[in-house]
Amino acid sequence: MNKQDLDTFLDENENIEWFDDIENEQLCFRNTYIDWYRNDEKRKTAIKYWKIDELTSGQLMHEINRGLMVEGITRITGYFTKTSSWNPGKRGELNDRKRFAVSK
Repeated sequence: MNKQDLDTFLDENENIEWFDDIENEQLCFRNTYIDWYRNDEKRKTAIKYWKIDELTSGQLMHEINRGLMVEGITRITGYFTKTSSWNPGKRGELNDRKRFAVSK
């Protein structure tokens, strides 16, 4: 990925914050859509300059998210639905649900 590709990637993904860590020769990224990053400003994904040159935009997004961008799915009345498509009220109901552990 060259400089122009990186600029395009960052323009297309406004949720990705980044800064240049010149001292350590790396770029640091944070996906603000992920609570893990949004709630702790010290957390970041650091990628060395030489490695960014070898990545595509899809691979860079995968490196930034590191498996943290997980889709929540729930089962309601016999069918599955993605919780990301729910309105804020329904998401609030999901957060308010009590969860129980059932032992044998």
